[in-house]
Amino acid sequence: MGRNQELNQMMRKKRMEEIEEGALYYFAKYGLAGAKISDLAKYLGISQGLLYRYYASKEELFKVVSSKWIQNRDTNFQGLVDAPISSVEKIKFLTKHVETSIKADKKFASFFTIFENDSLTAGTHPGTKFYDWSQEPTTMLANIIRQGQESHEPIHEGNPYQMAVGYWGFVFAASHNYISTDHLDWYDFTMLNRMLIKNV
Repeated sequence: MGRNQELNQMMRKKRMEEIEEGALYYFAKYGLAGAKISDLAKYLGISQGLLYRYYASKEELFKVVSSKWIQNRDTNFQGLVDAPISSVEKIKFLTKHVETSIKADKKFASFFTIFENDSLTAGTHPGTKFYDWSQEPTTMLANIIRQGQESHEPIHEGNPYQMAVGYWGFVFAASHNYISTDHLDWYDFTMLNRMLIKNV
């Protein structure tokens, strides 16, 4: 490979990374359904034609942006489910990770809200992007809750899946508020532990 070709590929990769990061924040604010390719290009500070040189459609860009996060998220979450520690410790670890990550990097909050806007128009039933995206973390957390209940840890009684939905609902709300207002003042993340664990 010639030097110029190698340089061009490096520049193309860098430009695509910049586009994908910018698109993450745009999709977090407007969702896929509310996104217009012309507005997206303007938001990114590039021409619409240049955007089409890298991605055939907004759907393709959305898929690239979201799939990277989903793969990384599910790998890390499965590691937590399988960790040789109590369910209480897993829940506390997860809560601390979520709080620290959201406060440290708006990108993390954006990943949580990227499908949420579409849920307002498409709904949250099976087959929608929001449903497909949220199933894995909800099911995995439900498994952690169930493990704790069955081993008689101080976990609240109730349907594990519904409890997990409530937990992630709080996280979605906090993330959405942070993306919209730049503030997290109203959110006490220790509530997440109290939702699932007794006497914390």
